[in-house]
Amino acid sequence: MKTFLKILLASLIAGVWHQIDSSSGGVAIALFLFTLAVLLMSPVKFQSPEKREEYIQQLRDKKERKMAIALKQKEERARLRKEKQDREEQEKKEFQERMKKNK
Repeated sequence: MKTFLKILLASLIAGVWHQIDSSSGGVAIALFLFTLAVLLMSPVKFQSPEKREEYIQQLRDKKERKMAIALKQKEERARLRKEKQDREEQEKKEFQERMKKNK
């Protein structure tokens, strides 16, 4: 219903303009479209400071969680790298011991 009234108001304004200056139909159409666009735009809504702070806190928490996950992944990669090095060193020592026994 509100949309219909807005369209009606925009067409009324454009119609009045067309009656005032009937030689410029293009201006009346442009005025109709502009008025309709202005009327159909939704206004910027007030956002309470509490909601804004809550949203900012959610963003911070999300960022902290991502950083914690990244840190855990980095630690896991370092641990796996260390285990691989230890395993390779152990295999190398075992190989050297076998070579000494074979001599």
